Amino acid sequence: MSDRPNQDATPRPDTRRLAIIGSGPSSLYLLRRTLDRWDELTEADAAPGSIDVFERDAIIGCGMPYNPRTTDVHNICNISSEEIPDLGVTFADWLKTCDDDRLRGWNIDPNDIRATETYSRLAMGDYFRDRWADTVDGLRQRGVEVREHAGTGVADLIDRTEGADDADGSETPSVTLVDTGGRRHTFDRVVVATGHVFEDRDDPDNGYYATPWPIQKLIPDDGQRYDFAIGTLGASLSAFDVLTSLARRHGRFEPAGEGLKFIPDEDVPNFRFVMHAAHGWLPHLQYEQRRPFRELYRHTSLEQLRSLRVADGFLRLDEYFDTVCRPALRAAFQRDDRPDLVDRLKDPAFRVEDLIQILVDEHASDREDANGAFDQMKRELPEAIHSVGEDDPICWKETFDDLMYALNYHAHWMPAEDHVRFKTEVMSFLMNVIAALPLQSARTLLAVHDAGRLDLVRGYANVVGRGGGEVTVEVDDDGEKSTMKYRMFVECAGQDATRIDDYPFTTLVEHGTVRAARVPLADPASVDDFGDAKKFVRETKDGPVMELPGIDVDAGYRVIGGDGLANPRLHDIAFPHATGLRPYSYGLQACNQNAALVVECWVDRSE
Repeated sequence: MSDRPNQDATPRPDTRRLAIIGSGPSSLYLLRRTLDRWDELTEADAAPGSIDVFERDAIIGCGMPYNPRTTDVHNICNISSEEIPDLGVTFADWLKTCDDDRLRGWNIDPNDIRATETYSRLAMGDYFRDRWADTVDGLRQRGVEVREHAGTGVADLIDRTEGADDADGSETPSVTLVDTGGRRHTFDRVVVATGHVFEDRDDPDNGYYATPWPIQKLIPDDGQRYDFAIGTLGASLSAFDVLTSLARRHGRFEPAGEGLKFIPDEDVPNFRFVMHAAHGWLPHLQYEQRRPFRELYRHTSLEQLRSLRVADGFLRLDEYFDTVCRPALRAAFQRDDRPDLVDRLKDPAFRVEDLIQILVDEHASDREDANGAFDQMKRELPEAIHSVGEDDPICWKETFDDLMYALNYHAHWMPAEDHVRFKTEVMSFLMNVIAALPLQSARTLLAVHDAGRLDLVRGYANVVGRGGGEVTVEVDDDGEKSTMKYRMFVECAGQDATRIDDYPFTTLVEHGTVRAARVPLADPASVDDFGDAKKFVRETKDGPVMELPGIDVDAGYRVIGGDGLANPRLHDIAFPHATGLRPYSYGLQACNQNAALVVECWVDRSE
């Protein structure tokens, strides 16, 4: 299944003792896919006899974004029940089994539960915990000893290639796991699924927060009022979480036609939000999809992708766009009644950047109009309401998602030149499209803006000072610089990819068990076109490579070490760790896909 380095140079592991680090959605889907393919795993002599799950939080089975210790009842999922990969019972059907008081506690109308609606992340968290318990029970019924280590983090991992583990005297290769209590455990295989991990770099005395999580740290204490402007770096879903949680504690919302009206409390006349967005964009809105599940090979096949690789083994972005994307997008725009773009895509000189520019211009607002982005959202909202309410899909959006999702899982075939191009030309637009702001979140956002309590500032914002109880932010908008000060400023740009020097399991780095993700250059002379990325180009015995964020993994998420070989004992599916070679993550569906690839790797023991 893999086109990364072969691991036959190391013995295949005994798979009886399995450890999973983390208990969020990636771990849940790993357990579920293990249960689904139990017979095949048993036939391949790859079924685990025991599974130990290490979770640093006290709550097992839901993950940080859905944990009541980190999120708020007013924070809404950006995924509906029909988009959630199979867990035995759908989210919508599970909600219908909950009592009315429980549903109302999540702001859910018991009489109006729909598979296309989005709901509180706290409700999703309880759903995941229920599915976790059901999945663990299924594994135990098959004889697996499942042990849950709640409130137990992992301090380090040590790969024992020669056996003779000092923890139990084992003579076979194994992995020693050292938990945060200093206890040592021995396993035959370990899967890292730690998900989101945010460093504590907050400076609350000066109003600076490096991340909005846990959201509780931002919520005012009883009697405390925020009668000042609150700034956010980013105008994404995390920024909207901040706005929603704080606005509902400084005012109320009332129905107003198809939207909402925000009525601020009288004692906070200066309470407002300022969102900083580099391009001045707000996300696209939720839309109906013909096929809500992303698929790797909906518009292509593994065989076709392999055939597109040129003589040096590279899959070039232009070749992928010309051969795979053009016909799929032409069909999608045809269904969306966009003959103009159907015709443009017939032109061989029309590249992916040209398509993106047209779509950006349609979504973007006048840079001189302070309300332009909000006016654009108001124009798009009726279309989004119609799309979702009338089951009328917007085909090009889901097709574009599918195409980039498939490319993501084969991005290790792209040379450094195309990684730079993909990041600079494609990703910002892609993330803006797939952010898919839920309709109820859009109504909340527009209501706060219409009340005069929300502005959007275009330009690259950087914190340049903290002191005296405030944060100083410099904004650079195409060379025009300005300075703004805030008594509260929250960075909402998401979690950065983990560079190799910050990888949490230091012994794996020191021993060369893991290495930085990397891709070779198609043409060494092109390095001068890399801009800031030029500093990540390294010389190796095989020629120049560009180091990417995260660590090197193969198609089955086995970590690749300094010897260039994949390790059969260690998998890492944590998004911040693999995001260099897998630059486009599609949330829960990617959690499921990553887990499926790991289990496929176990089933196919010929690899």
